[in-house]
Amino acid sequence: MASWLTSFADVSDPACELVCFPHAGGGSSVFQTWHQHTDSLRVSAVRLPGRESRLREPAIADLGDLVDALVVGLGKVFSKPYAFYGHSMGALVAYELCRKLRALGLPLPQGLFVAGMDAPQQLDLDRAHDLPRDELVAWLIGVNGLDPEVLEYPALIDLMLPTIRADLAVVEDYHHVQQPPLPVPIHVLRGRGDVQVTVSGSSGWAALTSEGCRVTDFDGDHFFVEHNEQRIVSLIEADLVAERAER
Repeated sequence: MASWLTSFADVSDPACELVCFPHAGGGSSVFQTWHQHTDSLRVSAVRLPGRESRLREPAIADLGDLVDALVVGLGKVFSKPYAFYGHSMGALVAYELCRKLRALGLPLPQGLFVAGMDAPQQLDLDRAHDLPRDELVAWLIGVNGLDPEVLEYPALIDLMLPTIRADLAVVEDYHHVQQPPLPVPIHVLRGRGDVQVTVSGSSGWAALTSEGCRVTDFDGDHFFVEHNEQRIVSLIEADLVAERAER
């Protein structure tokens, strides 16, 4: 059975395990250097089908199916203090996984950190996942989700596109179902130049938690995390250490 989780460095007696969920088309490797910025967190990342060492497995295009698989695949995480970080698609997956865990009576994360995503009940997204190949590639380049230099390698694009389509479908086919707010604090991270995220959409996360919501702005676009990695990890660490002290 394929492992759903990658851990990048061992930490003795961590305050918390930070489980990271990548953006659409992304892999666990985007988080491989985060452990360098913390002494108290064990940084792990979700390894989804359709990429990296799971390239031969088909990506999961339905959010409900993906969440159900994650409940099983991440089972060992829930026995100790943990938190979720999700970027873009990963933010939505992490949020819905929290709601599934609550429904199952399983321990919830100590914090939910979301980046690059409007509040789920306010999503209004392009329908990109079913575009013809060339139109989808152009759309991805337009939203900075694909490096234009990749156009020189059409075989690589064709290898990546099924997974990207599936990931986009996870978000674009999503319909929010009203439930009571989560008893989990939410911290929203937003790039000031991110045209895919709105001010009202960021503040909308506050309605989804009974434990408080903060919004922190960063310079950069949708992928602002790439240039603010140390600051983001330090912010998450400070939040979680403070949360642990309050408990």
